[in-house]
Amino acid sequence: MGSIIINGRRMNYSGNSVSGQDIIDASGPAPGRRPVIRSHGMEFQQVQPGKLYGAGELTDKRGNPVKVTTIPDRTKGVDFGLPRDSRSKAIIRDQVYDIAANCFKQGIDFDEQNCDWMVVPKYYMPAIWNVRNAPLMILFPSRYPEMAPIGFYMASDVASPNGHLYNQTYHDASSAPTQKGWKWYCCYINSGAWRPAPIRQLSDWRLGDNIWTYMTLVNEVLSGQGA
Repeated sequence: MGSIIINGRRMNYSGNSVSGQDIIDASGPAPGRRPVIRSHGMEFQQVQPGKLYGAGELTDKRGNPVKVTTIPDRTKGVDFGLPRDSRSKAIIRDQVYDIAANCFKQGIDFDEQNCDWMVVPKYYMPAIWNVRNAPLMILFPSRYPEMAPIGFYMASDVASPNGHLYNQTYHDASSAPTQKGWKWYCCYINSGAWRPAPIRQLSDWRLGDNIWTYMTLVNEVLSGQGA
């Protein structure tokens, strides 16, 4: 008997394996979303319906059950540069401080005043890239968290093995960073698939899509995985 954590709930399975389809069914999939397995840090993999997952793949390096969460498919977002209200600033600060403390302990740069951007100076790159780490920037739309980031930005001297890295932006992403030594990486969210939680108190952002969700997508596209 083993178990995994799906959207915060424990799923028990018998024997030494469980099918990807059973994991997908248990995640309660919704249109525009798909389940991924988080095994350690920012290591994720999309659940494959035809695969049989053994017990070794369903526990992390400490022997704890892996966590499965659903994330939105990538496609489109909207505006930047408009005045940001105090609610958006508070949510962005809390999310950025949280992911910095738990995932990017080497440090980040963050626009604490306006909350328009965050930069990971040494983002650990997947093995398919020819660099060990590289600067990576996220811009927050003016209506974040209701609207997801539209792609992300990497230093202009980094070469992508996947393509998708452009000197100009599309899908209404901000072009400002491309004028300051950055390239834009195409990673965007399907309309209606981004689902942040209703915010009654600040910690409620953890109940829906947030910066952790988006960084999962970032890691997935850099790894050459996903749709």
